[in-house]
Amino acid sequence: MVTTSQVQRGFTRFVDSEVAVAFNGWQKAVVAGTAGLLVANIDRLIDSYPLVSALGVYDQEACVVDIDKLYNAYVPQLGSDKIPVTIPKIATIKLGKEEIDTLVRYIKEA
Repeated sequence: MVTTSQVQRGFTRFVDSEVAVAFNGWQKAVVAGTAGLLVANIDRLIDSYPLVSALGVYDQEACVVDIDKLYNAYVPQLGSDKIPVTIPKIATIKLGKEEIDTLVRYIKEA
């Protein structure tokens, strides 16, 4: 289990270290800025998706996420595939096991 604060810090580190560095100028500012605004509202974002509650990976009272349960449910199914994540008007990045492992590590270290 990790706190939503850990998710915020780890996600921010991931975007700054692994994603935003691939961009320059205004694109880098948009990617980093949007990620910062998004993660600042993570509790509200999580609460807005009833599916998250149904998955049983978020404890709203304790503000913790079962990141291991999420990881174990999805990452082994990826194989060598990568999940495309589109940043509108900028680019599509692809996240595979290696990138997700890095993100999870950053979150747990936060």
